[in-house]
Amino acid sequence: MKTRLLHSIMAMSALTIAVLACSVATPGGSDAPPNIPTAISGGSDPGNTNNNGDAPPAPPSNGDRPLVQDDFRGRDSNWGVGTDADSSVEYVDDALKFELYTTNYFVWSTPGDTEYKNVHIEVTVANSSADKNAAFGIMCNQQFMDDEFYYVYITPNGDYGIVKSMFVEDDIDLATGASDLIPQNASSYTLGMDCGNGTVTLYVNGQTVDTATDTAADALYSSGGVALFAWSDEVANGVTISFDDFVITELK
Repeated sequence: MKTRLLHSIMAMSALTIAVLACSVATPGGSDAPPNIPTAISGGSDPGNTNNNGDAPPAPPSNGDRPLVQDDFRGRDSNWGVGTDADSSVEYVDDALKFELYTTNYFVWSTPGDTEYKNVHIEVTVANSSADKNAAFGIMCNQQFMDDEFYYVYITPNGDYGIVKSMFVEDDIDLATGASDLIPQNASSYTLGMDCGNGTVTLYVNGQTVDTATDTAADALYSSGGVALFAWSDEVANGVTISFDDFVITELK
């Protein structure tokens, strides 16, 4: 896995105001995602509501009261959505569906501008991507500068990463590798992320894949926004990811 990002600004995105799209090499081969992706900002924080009146998703198995839970069945879109020539993020079939039409492309969506601190985030991911080097994951502690955050990702090939994205600098791989705990080419994964006090842990299907600590004490991201994302490798129209049952709880 590449330990530094290749990133270049390509164009302004029509999906949201002042958003940059990037063309970069991606991690399925040897590279990590860009640190200036296309962002689609959402509206108000969904909180514990469910806009169409259906029962909300079950809380996490640890029994903690969720800070946020969303099963994406509501049609009052809290998450950022939009479609252009490069990508699509839309509510489809009671899930938040990402489709990427362009190679080497990264896009994220947020549920609003609420900031969180010391949290566990969990989401179910349905994967029907033709691109086996596609990647998808969770972001946390996003700062005022949109490209400052921590993120975790996996690929259908079993690769993973825990990464710190920095403003106008190369991303820092806090931990990367391949794991037998990530089923290859599975149709569904449960992703989890602990994010607190500079330590980030990646879970797949309830099992700890890896954990890493940011040792830059003077530049820790101690709180911030959250997002879900996907990015493509070298297969055009090769990424189709649907997120469901999104939950945030407080870390103990």
